Amino acid sequence: MKLCKIYSNGLFQDVEFSEGINVIVGKISDREDSEKDTHNLGKSLLLEVIDFLLLKKISNKNKYFLTKNTIFATYIFYAEIKLNSGKYLIIRRSVKNNTKISFKLNEKKLDSFNTEILGWDEENLSIDKARVRLNKYLAFDVLPNWPFRKSLNYFMRHQQDYVDVFKLSKFQGPHKDWKPMVFDLLGFDGSLISQKLDLEEEYSKLENKIVLLETENRVSSSDEDKIRGLIDIKKDEFRELSSQIDQFNFHKQDNIKKESLVDDLENKIQIANTQHYAIKYEISKIRQALSVDGEVGYIDLQEIQALYNEVELFFPDELLTEFEKVIAFNESITSERNGFLKENLADLESQSEKLDISLKNMEQEKACILSELTDKNSYEKFKIYQKKLSKVEADIIIFEEKLRNISKMTGMQEKLSRFSLSIKEKITELKSAIAEQKHKHLRKLFNEFTMEILGTPAVLSVRTNKENNIEFDAEYQSKEDLVSTDLASGNTYKKILCAAFDISLLQHYNSNSFYRFVYHDGVLDTLDIRKKEKYIEFIRKLTEKYNVQYILTVIESEVEQLRDTYSLRDYEVCLTLSDKACEGKLFKQCF
Repeated sequence: MKLCKIYSNGLFQDVEFSEGINVIVGKISDREDSEKDTHNLGKSLLLEVIDFLLLKKISNKNKYFLTKNTIFATYIFYAEIKLNSGKYLIIRRSVKNNTKISFKLNEKKLDSFNTEILGWDEENLSIDKARVRLNKYLAFDVLPNWPFRKSLNYFMRHQQDYVDVFKLSKFQGPHKDWKPMVFDLLGFDGSLISQKLDLEEEYSKLENKIVLLETENRVSSSDEDKIRGLIDIKKDEFRELSSQIDQFNFHKQDNIKKESLVDDLENKIQIANTQHYAIKYEISKIRQALSVDGEVGYIDLQEIQALYNEVELFFPDELLTEFEKVIAFNESITSERNGFLKENLADLESQSEKLDISLKNMEQEKACILSELTDKNSYEKFKIYQKKLSKVEADIIIFEEKLRNISKMTGMQEKLSRFSLSIKEKITELKSAIAEQKHKHLRKLFNEFTMEILGTPAVLSVRTNKENNIEFDAEYQSKEDLVSTDLASGNTYKKILCAAFDISLLQHYNSNSFYRFVYHDGVLDTLDIRKKEKYIEFIRKLTEKYNVQYILTVIESEVEQLRDTYSLRDYEVCLTLSDKACEGKLFKQCF
């Protein structure tokens, strides 16, 4: 895939790219005027327009410069790209209806910037359908399991994409959202990382469930024998109380009907007391759980940031994002669980109130009948034994429930052990895969690039960290002892590492159906003039040898000192932007 044309129906510097090297030059007319800035000419905005045409999704969260400026409301943009099949595809996308995309496939490249194309092959497709369709048009055989946009920014580096060689600015999600893709891109099997991360996620969820069960039931999986012993003690106590109750003789009167009523009431009261005690226990447990939720796992980000400031350490945005995700996850789980607990609490309290009323009524009824059958002292003593019996019976039910939960936890612990074993197996597979050195050729090309431009070796490597997670590294090395140096800590040299990686990918996958272009915005800014010369010369050779397209943005003042041998050719400059007048900017206007 290569870029051919980018144009619009509105005020816009239509641009046509050659199939080799393409340079976009930003000119500033008055260098002493501090208010003038080459970065406001539109060099970077062109990259945004291309991204828009290659179906970047626009949401309320990432309001695009095109959609937030009303002056673009009537704009329709077009991109003509050359497919690896040799055919040409035209993409149309408007600003106002930016979720509707149209495609036109041609055998030949258009001779002009035609905005009145008739007979679109596919018109007004939804953004999601259009992405699927464009994926089919591109027909990449590299990363077949990933959509084309996942790897696009390696070949369209925005200014914010030079911070890390591998982790692009859009990779703000969890590791499984991007690391498996990078592993695939380096020639390995990315599913190994996905499987390991999925197993770890399931392991964590199961571990949290066990902790929750232990907290709510005030018991651990190792307490099984202790609970069985307590059940035996309570059953002995139950038998003893039952025997004492049986010794009461309420059969001195001849009123058989009243005796039958008392027996029936006693059974109902005993059952109700048992239920009432169990419900009270559950209510107490739920109230305690609700009272401590606000304290468990609380993270005060302001305190953490203050601590970092005290010790004068940088508090990374990524770490802040991870903390915020943990907090959000805990709040979500707690909120969902508390909602369930509150509903359950309300239901149990309602049941408890009804049982209270029912018990009082049954006790009064039984008291009236027993007063006719026995003396008051015997009756009061009988009531005490009966309540004790109900409590013991409820204790037995609670302990048996604990035992069932321990059995669940034991099963979970066994499953946890299996997860742990599977994770270890995946780690072993990952380490074995790395040992196969499938990225060896990429690493060779990567080093050749930095040696050619900077005269400094650099190594591309894959490793597992202390937590056995995959890490990708790109570092400069000392020529003498090949020890890592801190050259990459500087922004300019970090850009070169990013460019080396992107271009190495183009070289490595040159015989495959994949990207055939790369767009580097400002990669040469502030680089030493001699290294700029080497860079441009190397890129010229590369575009010819591998038939790839290279697009570069530069500031005129930074390249005008190039020697004649290395200076930019007229045919290599595809677009010149200037601040001399608004018409010289990308959109031919100031806004």
